[in-house]
Amino acid sequence: MPATPEYLERNLRNFAGFCAGASPLYASLSGHVALDADVLALATVGQDRQPPANLLFGAVHDLLLAGRRHPLRDHYPSVGGTAGPNGAYTPFRDFCLTYADELRERISTRRVQTNEVGRCGLLLPAFALAWQQAGRRPLFMLELGASAGLNLHFDQYAYEWSRDNDGEGQTLGSSHARVRTETRGGAGPLPAAFPPVAGRIGVDLAPVDVTNADAIRWVEAMIWADMTERLELFRAAVAHARRRPPDIRRGDGLALLPELIRVAPPDTVPCVYHSHAIYQMDATWRTEFRTMLHEAARSRDLAWVSLEWLKDDPCPRLDLTVFRDGVGETRWLANGHHHGAWIEWRESPMAAPPDFPAGRG
Repeated sequence: MPATPEYLERNLRNFAGFCAGASPLYASLSGHVALDADVLALATVGQDRQPPANLLFGAVHDLLLAGRRHPLRDHYPSVGGTAGPNGAYTPFRDFCLTYADELRERISTRRVQTNEVGRCGLLLPAFALAWQQAGRRPLFMLELGASAGLNLHFDQYAYEWSRDNDGEGQTLGSSHARVRTETRGGAGPLPAAFPPVAGRIGVDLAPVDVTNADAIRWVEAMIWADMTERLELFRAAVAHARRRPPDIRRGDGLALLPELIRVAPPDTVPCVYHSHAIYQMDATWRTEFRTMLHEAARSRDLAWVSLEWLKDDPCPRLDLTVFRDGVGETRWLANGHHHGAWIEWRESPMAAPPDFPAGRG
């Protein structure tokens, strides 16, 4: 059923508030779109349960990234624009009406698909703790909602964690793909080295092939066009993944993960993780997913890392559950930013970083 004008206007206004302080371009454009019936109408053709604002701005961005020539490019830093947000709506409106057919095709047939590499700045400390608490055995990474699989290569990126109170911090790794995360709430369990990884497999209902230029461009288009650091990180991660394409299986995690957990080598610990993925599922699915993990843990040790923003939480939260001998212990480690810009520790589980063995899987 097409979205009503009232719903679309509310969605665009909410999106403008969400972008405020982070994306001046999208915050400004969203406020204008909410009052423009002609442009707003383009968003009515999106599929159910798909956010209209994200689809509209993603479709516009995708066409610009694909090379459409138009004065709007001057306002989009992602394609070299330097004009800024002031005065951007007039060319934005003209672009939308000029390319209305192509925009409708994208909005009506595609889904919001992201692969936020910055979240690795939150996930990696949890992986390190999982390795430590699960007997220091190599991890077998299993990502639910893997998209293009960029976060499966978390140990191939460079990291900078800075502290908000004194400017000090910690670094790890060497790569053109550099993840930067501010740490809040005191010293947290930041790893001094990467945990050993024995294997990595992703699961997704609609996996993205990193070697398919059109498919990966759509994921890039979901990044806000004036957030250049996020774009640079994404592009560097894609370049790495194309040299070593990740193994992504198409399907529902409830159906695929039990077998993947079972066949992981016996000297490894399966580490199931997801970030901003299961919030899209209903409560019944999430309950079945939790039950599936507990049942799998009856036959082998495993770890579960969850980075999700559920409706009752004020911000994303990072949880770690480690199952040993069938018994699980869950810890709410931290809160975090939805793009990985900061992490705020709720506890300091380690007095010092663990001494990981050398080497990567």
